[in-house]
Amino acid sequence: MKVVLVVLALFGVALAASIDQSEIPEFKNIYVEPINQPEEDDPMLKIVNGQEVIPHSIPYQVYLVGSDGRASWSCGGSLITKRYVLTAAHCLDGASSVSVTLGAHNLVRPAAGSFTLNGRTWVIHEEYDDTNIDNDIGVIQLERAVTLTRNIQLARLPSLLDVGINLEGRTARVSGWGLTNGVSQTTTNVLRQVNNTIISNRECNNVFGIVRDTEVCLSSAGGRSACSGDSGGPLVIGNVQHGIVSYGSAYCLSNTPSVFNRVSSYLNWLQIHSDWRAP
Repeated sequence: MKVVLVVLALFGVALAASIDQSEIPEFKNIYVEPINQPEEDDPMLKIVNGQEVIPHSIPYQVYLVGSDGRASWSCGGSLITKRYVLTAAHCLDGASSVSVTLGAHNLVRPAAGSFTLNGRTWVIHEEYDDTNIDNDIGVIQLERAVTLTRNIQLARLPSLLDVGINLEGRTARVSGWGLTNGVSQTTTNVLRQVNNTIISNRECNNVFGIVRDTEVCLSSAGGRSACSGDSGGPLVIGNVQHGIVSYGSAYCLSNTPSVFNRVSSYLNWLQIHSDWRAP
């Protein structure tokens, strides 16, 4: 039996220009219980090894806070046009308000030029399924168009020629402000990244049993993987965003992959629900 857990903060908070560490909302994540859990030989491998990025070297990465009026949560996302942000559906599900911070690196020490906008509207995929985590994609329309700067740029998404291409074996990067240790719940104020290898969906499905062709999986070899708080953030191969952080195992175990919604499977959907146009 598959078990899905969504973790929410038990308090609400509005994102200000400067954020106190104690005020950062907890992360909204989806965990799936592996149907086949490989043996864990070394508990230290549960550490999500990554490194701080060069500040503003991923200028399309955004930090978002959602709220349902009672609780708040945080996720990641990417700026895809001057007015639209791409993220995971589960980051928007149930939200009555959404705010997006652009140009950020250190969440508690905002850089010059970093600012926060409210979402005017947002849309999650009409066939989003929070049981099997299908179609975990959504977009946010910002309250106004963004002026691009050195620290705020647009993500490059796949073209129509990328639909269905084999990504297995390629090195990919995932970035976010999520946990750096899934067991001790160690958090980070600064944007971090990890690099690892795309694995086949067949191998990934041996672990989770619900992986679809519209998803792509990243190995967690060496304990390097996405973890809590990275939800909605970009998975990039070369300079193209091919994935959106969707789900993984509880505690971000090193022997289980992380799963991403495959952007190229939703290019037509994006063109309908945003002003992004496929190259």
